[in-house]
Amino acid sequence: MNGMRWLPALILLFGIVAQSACAGTMPGDLNGDDTLTREELSESILRFLACSAGDGCIDAPAEQDVIDAATIYTLWGGKPKQVTDSAGEVRSLTRPLHRVVVMNSETLETMRSLKIPSSCVVAVDKYIAQMPEFFPEYQNTPSVGSIWSPDYEQILAGRPDAVFLYATVSAQSCDEIEQRIFSANPDIIVFRIDCYHPETYRDDVNILGGIFDRTKESDALVEFYTEVLDTLAEGLASPAAGSWPAVYFESWTDYKSAGPGSGYHDKIELAGGSNIFADSAAEYPVVDPEAIISRQPEVVVKLVGSGDYTFGGYSMINASAFGPALAGLSGRPGWNAIPAVSQGRVYLLHTAIFGGPQYIIGEAYLARWFYPDLFVDLDPPALHRTYVSRFQGLDPAVADPSLFVYPVP
Repeated sequence: MNGMRWLPALILLFGIVAQSACAGTMPGDLNGDDTLTREELSESILRFLACSAGDGCIDAPAEQDVIDAATIYTLWGGKPKQVTDSAGEVRSLTRPLHRVVVMNSETLETMRSLKIPSSCVVAVDKYIAQMPEFFPEYQNTPSVGSIWSPDYEQILAGRPDAVFLYATVSAQSCDEIEQRIFSANPDIIVFRIDCYHPETYRDDVNILGGIFDRTKESDALVEFYTEVLDTLAEGLASPAAGSWPAVYFESWTDYKSAGPGSGYHDKIELAGGSNIFADSAAEYPVVDPEAIISRQPEVVVKLVGSGDYTFGGYSMINASAFGPALAGLSGRPGWNAIPAVSQGRVYLLHTAIFGGPQYIIGEAYLARWFYPDLFVDLDPPALHRTYVSRFQGLDPAVADPSLFVYPVP
């Protein structure tokens, strides 16, 4: 029959297409040659419609198989989709994903930005359950432990089409998880994606967009990041930037700073700061208090949200602790001789907006703190509200700056 006559039925069945694939036979590929033709798709649709009309169901495909076949034909060109993940491994996808296990919160957060429905996620790692304010929809989702202590029985019990692991975090542990999953069920695809490195985050977004057929959404998310990063790059390249300010960065562990090779060091430089411990031999050195004073930082940034500084953030725990913490930091012995203290340029920054996908918000704050006269049009609180409302689907009130930075702009 004319191929256009079944188009309305195809559109009807294709209305809720979402994602990308598990291993195995491609639905609708009747002759098994890994190519889905228009004729094969037409036959699958007609068999399904005939069965629905009560005209016989012998060899009739299931409704989901027809929807998946429509996805493959219309979006994938009738061929299995080849995806190269963040670890450089090529994964072959033969049908859209419907059940996935996600073992890193950064990937789950990015999936939410791409509007992947939570119903697709059948299990998550245990740390996601510890963030009920940020991930409310996953609080009743089964936990599969962590990449350091995975619950393989629970992973397999979820009957996933795919499992998402880190590409570079604890690579050896993730390698072992991938191998054991493959041994237990080779039809489960394992994707290795980080979603936390600033230099590769936009690539990771595009990979996820390709996996889940969400290119429109991934393009919008990439554009959001690119606009901020371009603003930073253009501003720092201008003569008005002048010399980069000397910055002392401290993690939530007192006197633990950042050296070359660390993510913190790279983020300081991305915002135009000159790390005073850039000559450290360690990535995360514990520094001599006297060395901080002698190097005369112009800006001090202290990370909070963990360790002895667990307050604020999306949990809103003890937000009143920001003020005393800043006073204690500025009042350290000899710090009155530091330019950053005497000029009032000591800041607290919550780790929630400096790590993972939200690093872009922390970068905006750093840029404003480093160059208060250069990035006057950069509005970090507004950027934060936009991110949580537009991409995360959360109430923008959760982005209250008093819960993430101090002093509050």
